[in-house]
Amino acid sequence: MSLPDPSSLRAALADFDRKEIPQLPGRRNHLRAGVLVPVEWGPDDLAVVLTERAAHLTNHPGEVSFPGGRPEDDDDSIEATALREAEEEVGLRGARVLGRLSSIPLYTSDYRLEPFVAEVPTGADLVASPDEVAAILRLSVRDTLALPNLHGIPWSHEGVEYLSPLFELGDALVYGGTAHALHELLVVLAPLVGVPLPPMKPGRYDWTDVLR
Repeated sequence: MSLPDPSSLRAALADFDRKEIPQLPGRRNHLRAGVLVPVEWGPDDLAVVLTERAAHLTNHPGEVSFPGGRPEDDDDSIEATALREAEEEVGLRGARVLGRLSSIPLYTSDYRLEPFVAEVPTGADLVASPDEVAAILRLSVRDTLALPNLHGIPWSHEGVEYLSPLFELGDALVYGGTAHALHELLVVLAPLVGVPLPPMKPGRYDWTDVLR
């Protein structure tokens, strides 16, 4: 697998047809959360950094997510929110934003994710903040794109059938808005590394596996 450089990913993200995905059934999804999608460049792989949220948090406890949260008064943009939250949650400083993904509503709350893909500086030492993060997780782009298929959970809306992506990350499952953002990133990355995106198929998981 050939690795794209950050400038190639920046250009691909600029051309990506990102969308404002409509609110989900029964939700307003009017609360915007700035989230950072940190990408680490290694010698022969890319790793996407995620977090396991602390179990005591009020919103989305124990879920796997990207660093992020609600805007504060001192944030001058939702991008600034994403960068600040990444520094607070995992100690990420000096990240360089490369582009945006779609605005993604959440089913489990009225929030929607505003994801910003960012390059993690070489040698960055990421440390989980115990107030918010139980663990820092990494998803291998090489291993994920080598899978025979990606997992999808079926759902329907107004008579149309969809698949919601799900990723296995050790013992953890990445689902919902975070998995949708991750899938979009893989859609952008696959052509850059010269491999097809694995097809998404249903069957192994259903909503009872993730919605407790």
